[in-house]
Amino acid sequence: MEKLKKERNLSVRQRGYSKNLFKGYHKKVALPNHGLFVYMYFVSFYFLFIISFSPFLQAQEVSEKKPDLTLSNFFSEGWKFTWWEEPEQEPDQAPRFRLLKIPATVFEREVRMNYSFTNNGDSGKLDEHEYELEFEMPVSRRLLIEVEPKVVSVSPDHGNDHSGFGDTSLITRVMLFETRNTTLLTILDTNFPTGNEDIGLGSGMTTISPGIGMWRDLGRHFALHGFFGLDIPVAGTTEETPDTTVIYGTALAKTLTSKDTPLFGNLTLFVELNGSSDVGSDNDITVVSILPGVRWNLGHEFWLMPGIEIPVIGRDEFDNRIWFSVLKDF
Repeated sequence: MEKLKKERNLSVRQRGYSKNLFKGYHKKVALPNHGLFVYMYFVSFYFLFIISFSPFLQAQEVSEKKPDLTLSNFFSEGWKFTWWEEPEQEPDQAPRFRLLKIPATVFEREVRMNYSFTNNGDSGKLDEHEYELEFEMPVSRRLLIEVEPKVVSVSPDHGNDHSGFGDTSLITRVMLFETRNTTLLTILDTNFPTGNEDIGLGSGMTTISPGIGMWRDLGRHFALHGFFGLDIPVAGTTEETPDTTVIYGTALAKTLTSKDTPLFGNLTLFVELNGSSDVGSDNDITVVSILPGVRWNLGHEFWLMPGIEIPVIGRDEFDNRIWFSVLKDF
C-alpha cells in the first residue's frame, strides 16, 4: 500500500530535502549496512512471533474440510490460532496471489523483497530507488499481520544523493468472505515516519489507511483484483497536506501454465490500473497509472515478478517506474 502514497509524498519529501541543504547536513548511510539491519529485524520479528504464538499453533488434519468463511459465520469461524494453509487450487482455477502495486486482496504466507526505481519523480526533480522487505504471516484464517520496513535512495538533480531507512508500515488484514472463487477482506495500514524527512527519505507523517479488497476467479484461469481505500494523515501534517487521499485500483490476471511446470510454474500475465486522488488541499492531485507485469514460480515456492508502471493521468509526477519482486512462500 505504501507505493500508492509515493506520488503524494514525493513533493513533501523534496521540500524537506531542499530545506536541509541550507542547514548543511548531509549524512549518508551505506545500503549494505541497512540491508543487513533490515534482514536481522525481520529474523528477530519472525522468531519473536513464533515463540509468542507457539502454544496456539496446531496442525490441522489434511482430511478436514474447512467451511467457507462468510459474514454469517464471521464471529464463529476462522479465528482459531493455527498453522494457516493456502486454499487448495483446483485445476480449473486461477491461483490466489497478490500482484505488484495493488494492495493484497488475498492471504499469503511469504517473505518478499520489492525493488522499485522511479524515473524523474516529483516533476523531474529526482530519481528514487526503494527496497522494501515484506513479511506476511496469517495467524488464522481470518487475521493476517504484515510488516514492511524500507530502505530508500534518492538522487536529486541538484544536490547530494542520500540513502537510508524509509518509512515503515504495519498492516493488518481481516478476511470477511472466502469461498472457492471469491475473497473479500479489510485492510488497515498504519505508516510510521521512520525515514528522515529532511533528506527526502520519509514522508514525516503518520498515516492510517483503511480499505477493502476483493479477488474473484472469473474462470478460464482469469482473475480480477479490486481495491478501494483512504489515506488519512493523523500526525506530522502541514497546511499543504491533503485531508484525505482516496486510493483505488483494479487488475486483471491470466494464468497460462500449471504450478508444476518446470521453471515457469503458474506463469501469469497481468495489468494493473492504480490511482490516487487528494481531497482537501489547495492543490489536489490525481495520479492514475497502468502497470503491466508477469509473475511465475521458479520452483520450491520461489517466485519472480517484474513490471513497468506508466502514468496516464498526472504524467508530470514521474516518467515511469520499474518494479521487480522476489518472493518465497513458506
